[in-house]
Amino acid sequence: MDIQQLRYFVAVAEERHFGRAAERLHLTASPLSRRIRELERELGADLFVRGYHTVELTAVATEFLPAARDVLERFDALRAFGSLAADAVPTRRIGATPLAPPGALDLVLDTLAAVRPAVDADLTLEPSQQLFGRLAAGRLDLAVVHLPVDVPGLDSLPIGRYRFAVAMRADDEFAGRDSVDIGELTRRQVLMISGKVHPAAVGNLRRFLIDAGITRIVDLPHDDAVQVAAHITRYRSLSLVLGDPRQPGARVFDGPEYAVVPLRDPGPLFEVGVAWPAERALRDPVLAEVLAELRRATLQRF
Repeated sequence: MDIQQLRYFVAVAEERHFGRAAERLHLTASPLSRRIRELERELGADLFVRGYHTVELTAVATEFLPAARDVLERFDALRAFGSLAADAVPTRRIGATPLAPPGALDLVLDTLAAVRPAVDADLTLEPSQQLFGRLAAGRLDLAVVHLPVDVPGLDSLPIGRYRFAVAMRADDEFAGRDSVDIGELTRRQVLMISGKVHPAAVGNLRRFLIDAGITRIVDLPHDDAVQVAAHITRYRSLSLVLGDPRQPGARVFDGPEYAVVPLRDPGPLFEVGVAWPAERALRDPVLAEVLAELRRATLQRF
C-alpha cells in the first residue's frame, strides 16, 4: 500500500465515479481502476460496488475512508512544512477558476503583494470543483472560487458579487433597453450552462430562475460561450451572462448580431470568494495576513 493508492481511493470515494475521479487526478480511468484493484487485493476486500454510471462504497470502504483521509492530510502537511519555515521558499500556491471575473484574482494577488511583497504566487487555473480537491489535498494554499464551498475542512470568505446581464439577439424585444428585470423573462426560453463547473453555484442560479417564475429552462451539456451564442441565434433564446466585459467568453457577444442588456440587481445571487484549508491558516502567517486584509475589504461588484 502506498500514498498514491490512498489518494486514488479517496478521490473515487468522494466523487462516486471513476471518470470524475480520474479527471480530478489528471489521469485516465484505466490506471486509476488498476491501482484501486491492487489496493483491494492487498486489503482482501472490495472497496466499491461498481454500477453502470456510479459506484457505491462497501462497508469496508466506509470504515477505511476516514483513516485514509487522515493519512493523506498528515502526509501533505509534512510536504508543506518546509515551505513554512521562516519563509525559506517565499511562494504561496494560489488557485483560481478561469470563469471568475479577472478583478477577483487581481484583488487576491494585489493583497498578497501588499502584505508580503517578497512572496511570489504560484498560479493554478482550474474549475472550482478541481480547486476544491487540490485545497483539500494540501496542494494549494488559497483559491479564488465560486461560492458556496461545501467541502469538509475548507473555509471560505466572499470577496465579491456578480453583476449579471442578459445576452440575446440584436433584434430581440429587449435589445436597446437600459436594463431588464428578471420577472420580464418568465415567458422566454433561458439557457442554463452545465453544472459540472460548480454544481452548488449553478444550482443556486437555477433555483433563482425557477423562483422568479421562469419555467422554460434549457439545460446545456457544456459551458461553451460559442455554443451558447449559436443557441441564441438559432432559437432566439436568452442567457444570463456576467456583466464584466473582461470575463472569458464575453467577446462572443460583441458582434452586431447580439445585444447584452444589464439585469436589474437581483441581490447576492452569485458570489465569488476565496477558499483555503482551515488548518492551514492557523500555521501560515502569510495566509493569515492575506485573509485578515481581505476581511477588511468591502465586497466588490464584478
